[in-house]
Amino acid sequence: MSTAVTTTTFVAGDLYWKKAGDTEWVLGRLTDVEEDTASFELVDEATGDALPNEAECVHLNSETLVPANPLFATYPDMTSLRHMNEPSLVKNIYDRWSNADCQPYTRVSNILIAVNPLRRLGTVEKLPFVQQSLDKCPPHPYHIAENAYRQMRSVKQNQSIVISGESGSGKTETSKIILNYLTDRSLTSRHELDTPRGPSNQYDEMSRISMTNTNTTANNNQDVDHALGDRLMESIPILESFGNAKTHRNHNSSRFGKYMRLQFTKTPTDLHLSGASIDTYLLETSRLVQTPPGERNFHVFYELLRSGDAKLLNDLKLVPNPYAATSAASSFSINNNNNDKDKDDDDTPPIEHWINEYQYLSRSGCSSDVSHDTANFNKLVDALEYVGINSDELFRVVSGLLHLGNVTFEEEDTIEGTTATVNQNDPAQTGPLEVAADLLGMDPDTLLDAILKKKISRMANEGTTFHDPQGGRPGLQRAASVFFLKKDTRQASYSRDTIAKTIYDQ
Repeated sequence: MSTAVTTTTFVAGDLYWKKAGDTEWVLGRLTDVEEDTASFELVDEATGDALPNEAECVHLNSETLVPANPLFATYPDMTSLRHMNEPSLVKNIYDRWSNADCQPYTRVSNILIAVNPLRRLGTVEKLPFVQQSLDKCPPHPYHIAENAYRQMRSVKQNQSIVISGESGSGKTETSKIILNYLTDRSLTSRHELDTPRGPSNQYDEMSRISMTNTNTTANNNQDVDHALGDRLMESIPILESFGNAKTHRNHNSSRFGKYMRLQFTKTPTDLHLSGASIDTYLLETSRLVQTPPGERNFHVFYELLRSGDAKLLNDLKLVPNPYAATSAASSFSINNNNNDKDKDDDDTPPIEHWINEYQYLSRSGCSSDVSHDTANFNKLVDALEYVGINSDELFRVVSGLLHLGNVTFEEEDTIEGTTATVNQNDPAQTGPLEVAADLLGMDPDTLLDAILKKKISRMANEGTTFHDPQGGRPGLQRAASVFFLKKDTRQASYSRDTIAKTIYDQ
């Protein structure tokens, strides 16, 4: 068995990357090259000048020394790089991302690499991606979306776009960009996309109208496309409210996976959007009941509590002292005038003071308003109304889960040992249970039994005779015996949290 050995010719005066640790590389220039050693002078990446008194003798090894590309040149497609090694790829991506006009997208053939710009960028026109050959278009998610659309038209097969990356890399925003492009793309009517047309061409004007979403007369297919596209885009705020959360690395981190499908139908002129769906999977339901320290629970809870809708919060018992007696403070009003110093502080209780009254929100020690909760609540309500979801019922469930998390237990010595119970004389224990059951549409006793008791069914031996109460022939069945065992406080807490996670996952 022979092994191919790759040798590298080291040239004096050329730039090289030298490995400095497991993941770092430093740029330098080789001088005084001999048979197996050379002098390595560190170079300033910004200017290309040698750093004074920063030279060392190095062994010429192709694993620790790799050639560098010329400085001050970046490439939108990295297959154009002369040297395609790890530091050269990273350098090209970084230079494009960090330059004055911030180019966060770089191609490697048909793969798009995106670096989160950490700020909003200017609007990119969609029309050039429709009109031109894709080789002439800059790297962008539009490029990937348009390529998939053209492939679907030409080969008449399903196309997939995979978006992957670490937390905070911009997967959610990239998916929204692609989704927006494809829903708008279905409104165009071009037949020969690969043939550039002049600006006076009739199709170009039609494209310009549809791709910029200005008012125009649309045919029936375009009406359907608009409706489906709008519903699909309006579903995104809903998914983000219920599935996203603040983490240490990302203020709007998706805590679930998304599988989005767009169905296009062939028409005599082109393809039009005829159906769409978004399937979610692997929702991090454990976050609901045990949020990591310094992070937030799902956005929807904070958005609801910061909604500013006093009537809604009163109806949902999301108020200070929600389980107190009727005579106690069980309702409140919201005063949005922060400059009104004459009012008593108790008239407008600070929301932060009672967000932490809910166990599912207080355990992480973080409730900061990092995602514009009030504005996002308004977006959520509008989106729910647009897609036809009853927000009142949904918010009853959301608030019911917060109250369910406040159900606590005390120990009771029984013949079965030390078991969990709810003190019927303590409003602090019965209150959360009754409020949660009411909001979730459940019977309080049934909910309590599900939390405190474990049901065990045992089948009897074969051959038990039974008689049909309707007068039919006797037969045989396996009679079942049902037993209920009381749980201890740890088991009861686990059951409470399991019920909450199961409801939220639906």
